[in-house]
Amino acid sequence: MYKLSSLDPRTKIVIVIAVSTAAMTVGNIFFLAGLFVFTELLMLLGGIGPAVQLRQAKGAVGLVVFLFVLQALFGRWILGAMLCIRLLIVIMSALILMTGAVRDYLLGLVQMKIPYEIAYMVMIGLHFFPLLKEEALDVYYSIQLRGVEVRKAPLPEKLRLYARICFPVLAGALGRTKDMSISMETRRFRAYSRRTYMRKLVLRRADKILMIVFPLLCAAFIAAGCGAFSRAPSSAAASPANVPSGIILTWTGDPASTQTVNWKGSGGKEYVRYASVTAFRACGRFTSEAKGKAVKVTSGDYYRYSAELSGLKKDTEYVYSVGAGHRWSGRHVFRTETGGTFSFMSLGDVQYQLRDRDYGVWGDMISSAYKKNSDIRFALSMGDMVDKNADIRDWKAFFRNADDVFTAIPLMPTSGNHEISVTPYTYKQMFDLPKNGPSGLKEEVYSFDYGSCHFVSLNSGIFMNERRLAMGEKSWHAMIRKTDSWLANDLQKSTAKYKIVYMHHPAYPVAEDKPNVQLYRNIRKNWVPIFEDTGVKLVQNGHQHVYMRTKKISGIIYMTADSGQKISRYYRSGDSIPSYVKKLSTVNSTYEIYKVNADNMQVTAYDAEGKIVDTFTVK
Repeated sequence: MYKLSSLDPRTKIVIVIAVSTAAMTVGNIFFLAGLFVFTELLMLLGGIGPAVQLRQAKGAVGLVVFLFVLQALFGRWILGAMLCIRLLIVIMSALILMTGAVRDYLLGLVQMKIPYEIAYMVMIGLHFFPLLKEEALDVYYSIQLRGVEVRKAPLPEKLRLYARICFPVLAGALGRTKDMSISMETRRFRAYSRRTYMRKLVLRRADKILMIVFPLLCAAFIAAGCGAFSRAPSSAAASPANVPSGIILTWTGDPASTQTVNWKGSGGKEYVRYASVTAFRACGRFTSEAKGKAVKVTSGDYYRYSAELSGLKKDTEYVYSVGAGHRWSGRHVFRTETGGTFSFMSLGDVQYQLRDRDYGVWGDMISSAYKKNSDIRFALSMGDMVDKNADIRDWKAFFRNADDVFTAIPLMPTSGNHEISVTPYTYKQMFDLPKNGPSGLKEEVYSFDYGSCHFVSLNSGIFMNERRLAMGEKSWHAMIRKTDSWLANDLQKSTAKYKIVYMHHPAYPVAEDKPNVQLYRNIRKNWVPIFEDTGVKLVQNGHQHVYMRTKKISGIIYMTADSGQKISRYYRSGDSIPSYVKKLSTVNSTYEIYKVNADNMQVTAYDAEGKIVDTFTVK
């Protein structure tokens, strides 16, 4: 059996560099855990027992635990665990160097053609730090012997005592630094081009094999570890300002063969690189590229990009990254339409009372919902994703808290009144959406199919007074007639088993607030008859900041959703409610999960803690 202490010092240096490089390069927690086990076995089989490891590493254990707790407090459990495992691997591998004589490392480095000055400094360092530790302990014990219990002292006294420890150690360090500089001078650095040594290290066969095997193992480990990825691996770390961010998936084409990627970029040329997961794992690189189309958002120097990936295979996972040059996002994974049995999610208003606080609560909720329901294939938004339609700070906060989920599944939104200033102008710059709606209302009104469902997104804001006044009565009425005609035709020609409509304002509100009474009536007058005539099963909306479900009205269930923290001003506990209300909940932050199969669609509403608020079935 080999012993680490018997290996050539150059072999040990190569082993430590290989193991440390692998630990610092790979960003997959499972691979890091495997490397940790491998390093532990390497130490144990090499004659470094657990007791020796603990004795040498005990000073770093407190730091490792502190870093993990610090990351955990901010909800970054995986990042904290990865950081701790990395540190432990580096510390443990460094113990390999402690199994040899310091002079041998100097000789080994020189024979590896490392400049003598650097090799000598490494040797000094290996001597230097243990001596500092010993000096610190000597001062510490001398204080203890004087009758002062450092650990039990009050904090101010403890700080003074530690200062008494540090100053002598610092003075000693300065003295040793002076001695080292004198030592270097006496050795006549650079005085001679060559040096002679009394002995020369000779690599044995085992050393040569290990010096070849470990770099190869390191390269293979890095290639495998960097090729492994989770659904959204980049969410653990903050991206630099110049790296693309705000990545959101939508669809502009067939969900079975296309995927549209939206992101915030720099203003120059940027791209989406992508490949099927199978191809990426086989060759370790992206196989295709799509150029992003950039739009400068009116407010500020903010550029929004989109690119449609086409020619994709149905029910297939793809990995992608966005950016250009040296500025690329992390890798993310999406799956094309699966068909058959599937699930999706719906979200009501995200609109906040305190921006940073409430978006954070919302982001935690949808991340938790996605983890608990990993078969979700996409999500619908009922609008009011922001409070101020043109405030880039709102949009940044929304995207920042949404990317844990919507880098992996598409978000198909509809515009709410808080995305509208006459028209939802900024909203349309932020998302690239299907353009199959009526002329003049592209992306405000659209439809798409997924599996056995046909979805229609309507901008109920076209009934708002601001739009009518801006357009003039004649043009406004013409737009309404055109929208009605498109809606009837779109729903009539669909043969989907489930026809679902979603919009922001309700047809059947929990309370008819005065400013919107006419708007609600216009929806019931213009669109509800079309829903009833074309076989719509479910109509969803937001706006009123409550969860509400109606009884079946002419065969249709109307549902109001709310996912944000803003308290409802439309309904107060104890207010009378309309007779058509079947279920009402005023709990803040809810989301709905829809499980679609051949026989029915099961709908379950949850609160932020995952407790069931309501459940019903659409047959």
